[in-house]
Amino acid sequence: MKNILKITLAIASCSLLIASCSDWTKVESVDIKETMPWEASPKEWAEYQARVRDYKNRPHKLVYIRFANSPQGVQNERGSLRSLPDSLDIVSLTNGENFSKYDAEDMSRMRAVNIKVICQIDLAAAENASAAIDKAVTTVKENALDGYSFTATSKETASEMVKRLSSAKSESQILVFEGDPVFINSEDIAKIDLFVLATETIENPYDLRIVMDDALEQGVPKERILLSASQNGVFYNSENVEIPVLEAMADNVVEYGPMAGFALYDIESDYYHYDRNWSNLRSAIHRLNP
Repeated sequence: MKNILKITLAIASCSLLIASCSDWTKVESVDIKETMPWEASPKEWAEYQARVRDYKNRPHKLVYIRFANSPQGVQNERGSLRSLPDSLDIVSLTNGENFSKYDAEDMSRMRAVNIKVICQIDLAAAENASAAIDKAVTTVKENALDGYSFTATSKETASEMVKRLSSAKSESQILVFEGDPVFINSEDIAKIDLFVLATETIENPYDLRIVMDDALEQGVPKERILLSASQNGVFYNSENVEIPVLEAMADNVVEYGPMAGFALYDIESDYYHYDRNWSNLRSAIHRLNP
């Protein structure tokens, strides 16, 4: 009987413990509202934005990125325009033809720090070039974007792009070409504001110099050239030692200058870092403009 009582008490104790643990581990939803800096301290935020605009108005190396905006809405801050570093100069939307209400909501934040947001036209991915141009022109007009960027794989398509986009853009908007300037007719060079050279796959100074020399021979002014680099790329110095690609290409902009600046591709993987978001991107910007 004494043993049975002990067992009964033990079972009862276990039941109470299980019930208590169940209460402790019960999942409850907690409503957590994320407070953004501009919401927490509006006055200080406005002063900060004024300082950023002042920096942008002074001579500096431009920083240009491609950004995959999402028409379905952002799942986290990484996919939103407002998450990008304020020291960027130009953001080229790779899904600009599907500019969403979420993108529109972030545009005032872009304008407050003088970031130009432009629509990219990738003719290699477009089934109908003319329709792609029409869609981009409509998108830019309807959403008051700051211009266009485009790629091309032939002189004919590049010539048509320059003709239509240069006539569609306003005086304050920009036209950017990404790729090999060999596709641009000499008479069209003056109509393009910036040339992003296809250096994102270049892995050493020798090949980089060849690409640079070819662009200059095509008549592209050095002060309108941006070197491109991929977050996923590699680069080796003259001693064949691998060095961080973004830092290397930022240094090349300075070494081969004076140049317009630096373009970064595939940046999405750079968002999460233990110390700060966009760590490599921010380091490259600081390296260009200490």
